[in-house]
Amino acid sequence: MDPSDQADIISNLPDVLLVLIISCLSFKECVQTSRLSKRWRSVYLQTRNVSFKESDFLSPSVYANPISWVRARVAFVDYVCSWVARIDDQPIDTFGISISYPKKYLDVIESLIAFAVRKRVKALVLDFSNPAWTTFHDVNLDELVVEIPQSVYDLATLESLKVGACKKFDPAKLSNLGKLKTVSFGCMVLTNLEPFLKTSRVESLTINDCRELDFDTIKGNMREVAIKNCDFSINCTFHLPRVDILKYSGDLFCFEFDNMNTIISEVEFDFRVLDNNNDENDSTTAEGGMLCHLLNNLLDDGGRTATTLTVCPFLLKVCL
Repeated sequence: MDPSDQADIISNLPDVLLVLIISCLSFKECVQTSRLSKRWRSVYLQTRNVSFKESDFLSPSVYANPISWVRARVAFVDYVCSWVARIDDQPIDTFGISISYPKKYLDVIESLIAFAVRKRVKALVLDFSNPAWTTFHDVNLDELVVEIPQSVYDLATLESLKVGACKKFDPAKLSNLGKLKTVSFGCMVLTNLEPFLKTSRVESLTINDCRELDFDTIKGNMREVAIKNCDFSINCTFHLPRVDILKYSGDLFCFEFDNMNTIISEVEFDFRVLDNNNDENDSTTAEGGMLCHLLNNLLDDGGRTATTLTVCPFLLKVCL
């Protein structure tokens, strides 16, 4: 087929179908379609999935020059504000704002959150983490300046929520959101989680780089649980009778498994952070014993199996 004929086919589609198509793209790709023609400049604004991610809009080269970085951030925030102003009347399903060092833009962030609440979005991303933070050790509490307003905790339409680098965040306030199925918390102090897990209908839980976790049990009906580089106090017990995917990476703590699925489709353990902290021949007997207990307690001793078990080289090195 002649490429020009294919182009005509796309051009002849009604706007309603084009909007459905671009809504399946990432927001970055959606914005890029505005360069195709004058028609697309209006079509792309009708996407129902909106995600303003700083790293998608700023060239990597600007980070090397502080002045260029400041100017690029100002241009990014101005673009976000103008974009939102132009779509005030149209429905939105997904809305996200991801920007580091948010202190200067608290008023803008507040207005964007209010916009998402007015639209009664189904999926919401509020991420203000610093890309330089790689574990909970790096999280600077002084940079946590955004507070989640009560309107988000009351947003009954939410099905998916991601919160990163916010202060005074209280997951227990999400307990009454009956449609909420997917949650992700990252780069902040995370306390009061157990009441939320006990009463909610969440099926997927992700916790990344969180500090001062004050709970000793992860209990609920989640089918997928992923925990990465978090600060447990001493130990943690998993009570997940329906879990199908279980992933953990980070430091080694005392983990116990109670009332877990008999067959878990996917289990993944990554303790490479321990390998980075040890010399080549400095893996301790204690670590090997704890890791062997971890696997035995989850699988053999618990009478359970994993369809797929993925482990890091460090775990194999100290267990063999």
